Amino acid sequence: MEQSSGPAPLMAEPRRIPTGRSPHRTPIALNVGYMSGATGTSPRDLRLTGSGWAIAARVWCRSRTAPPVVLVPGFVVSGAYAVPTAVRLADTFRVYVPDLPGFGRSRLPRRALPVTELADCLRAWLRAAGAEGGGLLANSFGCQVAADLAARYPGAVRALVLTSPTVDPAMRSAAGLLRPWLSEARTQSWPLRRILARDFLRAGPRRSMRLFRHALADSIEDRLPRVTVPTLVVRGTADPFVSPQWAARVADLAGGRLVELDGGLHAMVHESPDAVAEAVLPFLTGHLGNEGTGCTGDTGRRS
Repeated sequence: MEQSSGPAPLMAEPRRIPTGRSPHRTPIALNVGYMSGATGTSPRDLRLTGSGWAIAARVWCRSRTAPPVVLVPGFVVSGAYAVPTAVRLADTFRVYVPDLPGFGRSRLPRRALPVTELADCLRAWLRAAGAEGGGLLANSFGCQVAADLAARYPGAVRALVLTSPTVDPAMRSAAGLLRPWLSEARTQSWPLRRILARDFLRAGPRRSMRLFRHALADSIEDRLPRVTVPTLVVRGTADPFVSPQWAARVADLAGGRLVELDGGLHAMVHESPDAVAEAVLPFLTGHLGNEGTGCTGDTGRRS
């Protein structure tokens, strides 16, 4: 739970941060390591294997002594869509963006894992990559994985950020998610749509449907009270999947704080990276610190 010595306690009204964009504005270029506001260094490609899993990740490292922050992607999508937020955090932290096991470039296993098994694989990967004891910044379905990991392995995480957390129990069915999905799809930028289309084709309909069933079977609200690390919840006011009531409940159950991004969409880590960075940097630096400068060698153990 949030300690009194950390950032400000839960507020009655969430802090609002403008995104500075309309829902149809095209964001910055994708899949490159040098972008406006980035460190000027390209990400390294880190591929690690473990018992039954193989995870590919993008890594931005300016210093081995900088605290690690891991971005956990959402449903079926690879970490490519989180690159805009990653480069905005890379001046301060060692930033890792893995593809969850079975999706994106992480081809193993070939079956869709349930949330608890994804969390187990991610925890093993954190240890292998040298990224334990830092921050997790998750988006959408990735929040379910990150919350499970933080609840069962509190020593592996020092700070947790849940952006656009799913699944609201009021929408926990295929029919309940159809309307917000259609609403969100109409506002997505074309670069994001290209990433989503590529990753869904790569995963295939069978694996995607199995993961969807796992997502619906998972009740994040049951494990949030067992999360003991400082937690920040970030909601976009234009997110059709995350109501103000659900976001407030997530923050309350985790004993954390809530911040809202004015005009923010569900995939905010891609569509509103500047606003996301503004919202999370004070929280992450407050709990993780800010050490080291200058580039060093590779991190983790390469397979």
